[in-house]
Amino acid sequence: MGLAAAANPVPALIAALIAFGFGFVWHRLFEKAWMTAPGYEGKPALKIAPLVIVFIAYFVIAEMLAGLTAHIGGITLGNALTNALLVWAGFVLAAMVVDHSFEARPRKLTLINGGHWLGAFVIMGVVIGLMG
Repeated sequence: MGLAAAANPVPALIAALIAFGFGFVWHRLFEKAWMTAPGYEGKPALKIAPLVIVFIAYFVIAEMLAGLTAHIGGITLGNALTNALLVWAGFVLAAMVVDHSFEARPRKLTLINGGHWLGAFVIMGVVIGLMG
């Protein structure tokens, strides 16, 4: 599938919804370690505005992944998953490691956040590859 498939926002919307749900579950599973690693105390309240912003960001990521995949070989499951893993490793994880290193963030936080984004990108790649 080519560029016309990448213009369809439905796969990206579904990918964003599923990845958003995954992120919620992931951060609930690792909530204590995720909150204490950077030094936060207590449990933050869930507010709607940050959740809306996060969902929009997931949607933008999914749309960009679909567009990138369409430009590089067409939208197939293999291409979408490969691109998702390469973008995660080369851009997301690498940038996160740089930031966390200079900010002296605990390695545990990098592992938790890196794992979250790996899962989110794999989910988006699979959904886009299957539906794109």
